[in-house]
Amino acid sequence: MKKLVLLDADTWRLTEVDPVKVKRYAQEFKRWLLQLDPEADRFGFLTIDLPLVEAAIEGKLPLPYTEPDAHETEIAEGRMPREYLHVSSAFYNTIRGEHCSLPEIVVRDGKRYANCDFEVSDEFETRWWGLRGSRAASHSPLSR
Repeated sequence: MKKLVLLDADTWRLTEVDPVKVKRYAQEFKRWLLQLDPEADRFGFLTIDLPLVEAAIEGKLPLPYTEPDAHETEIAEGRMPREYLHVSSAFYNTIRGEHCSLPEIVVRDGKRYANCDFEVSDEFETRWWGLRGSRAASHSPLSR
């Protein structure tokens, strides 16, 4: 579903974040985190990242998330495992309202907006179109 989202005047980050996308990335990240050996978790992924991921899944994480990156030093020094960078970047970029590619910018009344694609939840599809699961996406006019 297309949505016009106000951009922060200073950072150009989105001021509204797609909650369906956040939840999807959080679930992927959680699956990766739960495979870790707690005894070998030298970067504290299970104590730092997992609580954020669980809050995002439960809808309790304030969005967009503006706290500093807890692993900033390790990332800058190149000490983080590639697997972590791969799975965490989608999650953290999304919760912070950052862009993977330059969005279409619309200016209205001197304010900048981004034309964004928000994902549609199965609950929305069921309520509006009477469909469930992956069938909903293929039959919904919103997916065309």
